[in-house]
Amino acid sequence: MLNHRSIAIASLLIGLNFLTSGQALASQPAANNDVEPIQPAARPAGKLTGTVVSTTDATGYTYVELDASGETIWLAGPKTKLTKGDSLTVNIGAPMRNFHSKTLDRDFPVIYFVSTFSDGKSKKVALPEGHKPLNGSPGLQPPQTATLDKPVKVAEGGYTIADIIAKKTELAGKTVKVRGQITKYNADIMMKNWIHIIDGSSKQDLIIITNDTAETGKVALIEGTVVLDKDFGYGYKYKLLIDEAKVTIE
Repeated sequence: MLNHRSIAIASLLIGLNFLTSGQALASQPAANNDVEPIQPAARPAGKLTGTVVSTTDATGYTYVELDASGETIWLAGPKTKLTKGDSLTVNIGAPMRNFHSKTLDRDFPVIYFVSTFSDGKSKKVALPEGHKPLNGSPGLQPPQTATLDKPVKVAEGGYTIADIIAKKTELAGKTVKVRGQITKYNADIMMKNWIHIIDGSSKQDLIIITNDTAETGKVALIEGTVVLDKDFGYGYKYKLLIDEAKVTIE
């Protein structure tokens, strides 16, 4: 039988064990609520089929919530009339993570930009104006043809569009000035503004990518970098453009 001394020692040991356990629990770090949530896994590039859950139209784009075998996938593509329950088949490329849509004022952890929507029967839907397919390749930008009543005055120390096209290899990676009339303006596409200009020196137009705003019909002085064979992914490929441009409306 346990005597009083044994009981006292046992009680002391139990008390010490309880205190130690309490200290161990107290020393555990608190849950960190600031830890970023695990990002959704990206799907491999290729064909994706699903059912439309919801759609939202924005400037030049339709955002689609797609149910793909129980998984919710967000897509953005050319403005297209779609309704809940429609069957869609699309070709997706690399995902764009942590995308913020200015027009929707909404963040998407993962979204896929597509060049066309189809109805499950491979019926193609045209891209927005200025982003039409060329030679069967979705999103490949063809030259736009246009004419002016009279040529736009060449920028001081600058080039005409014809000069840039003719000397594109020599000018690649260099900063150039060019003046032209704005024929198309698409805002907030892949977080950039897209401009088409003509100057009368060529029947082809020139594509400008900028953070500045513009207005169709205005003459603008453009200063930016000549870029060749630019592939943005998501079906957007360009043989020649002016990137990171400063646009001054005149």
